[in-house]
Amino acid sequence: MNTGEPVDDDDGDDGEAASTMAELVDDLAGEFADVQRRAGPDGVDFLVGAQPFARVSGEVGQFRLRTEIVAAAVRTPGAAQSKLGREWVAFQPREFDQYAIDRAQSWFELAHRLAAEAGQPSKRH
Repeated sequence: MNTGEPVDDDDGDDGEAASTMAELVDDLAGEFADVQRRAGPDGVDFLVGAQPFARVSGEVGQFRLRTEIVAAAVRTPGAAQSKLGREWVAFQPREFDQYAIDRAQSWFELAHRLAAEAGQPSKRH
């Protein structure tokens, strides 16, 4: 019987953009088979092997990059030097819009790549 009410046939996978930093980073982590999550008192750490490369604490995403990249990143609105160290940028955008999502995604993916490379044996000859 149709009561005139909308039917909600949402299966939860409609391709909508993440609405929080935690949701975004968790979604991104799911795209990489080598990422491990470790919950702790300071948030959720994301690791490749033993190498942490991202942390989410509330609405703050922190990403381990290279120091020269962090120096440029901190000029971005919502970004600051992280208390985790010189190689880390903390990102807490005022508005979690597409620009903030793109920035966080780029930093997460770069941080993952750098962590994965750090875990590889050196190819020096």
